[in-house]
Amino acid sequence: MLFQALSTHPDLWSLYHEGQGILNRHFEVTLAEGQSPFVPGSRLDDPTATAIRHDFFNNVGNLEAGHQWASRAMPLIIRDRLSGRLRRLGSATKAAPIRMVDKSPGNSYRIQVLDRVFPDGRFVYIVRDPRTAIASIYHAWTQESRFQAFDLPPGFTIHGYEGRWCFAPLPNLSELNGLPLVDVCAAQWISYNEHCLRDLPSDPARVLRVRYEDLLSSPGTILEDLARWADIDPLPLKRFEKKLPVVNTWTKPRPDKWRRYEDQIDSVRTQLGPMGERLGYAI
Repeated sequence: MLFQALSTHPDLWSLYHEGQGILNRHFEVTLAEGQSPFVPGSRLDDPTATAIRHDFFNNVGNLEAGHQWASRAMPLIIRDRLSGRLRRLGSATKAAPIRMVDKSPGNSYRIQVLDRVFPDGRFVYIVRDPRTAIASIYHAWTQESRFQAFDLPPGFTIHGYEGRWCFAPLPNLSELNGLPLVDVCAAQWISYNEHCLRDLPSDPARVLRVRYEDLLSSPGTILEDLARWADIDPLPLKRFEKKLPVVNTWTKPRPDKWRRYEDQIDSVRTQLGPMGERLGYAI
């Protein structure tokens, strides 16, 4: 939701969809025993860093800079589907330097790389109540086939689950073999946050932590604070001061939506507790 809103800002260029595909071209991601999605900064050489910067520069677009009338009329979900054409609309005015916005949970494993590619980049770290986070991940695994990214490796099973792997792989895949799906979802959430807490810069001028719950309840306040922190004009984001766009779901966000998976979440509360406390959530 936040990514889509920021993608409408006339000063920010965007792919209008998650940009992990660019990094995947330089650092292959596989779901295989012994492989890890984590990429240390030491693996990045200068030519690769330059190539990544060029890839992002060449592929981002900015519909809003010169076509604000179309921007206001076009639903954000359509921007994603037409992202290739929208990027070309803004290409005529593209000149370095530009500011862009990107988003991908899988990039939790590439923070060290991103920090070297974009040494002046800023990171928005969204934290969320573990119960609603796990419910969302679990729902995507069971109800949304579009997130299925990898075939399960030979010999690896998820108890009671027959589909493909969703989202980014995990570093210690063998430890999850044979476990129920909700345990896998819990491990994903914990792993993403562990890498963020470890690898994000310590400078508060470069990292802003946002609570998902605050984003839902006070989008205008959060967006204004974020804009001032990021040194961009908050005015273009006023259109979202009452509510953010609904993304990746057919129903509006609700604080109690997680309860449809309450039984599953109850079974992993012990695993979720320590990370929840580190993020400020008591479950």
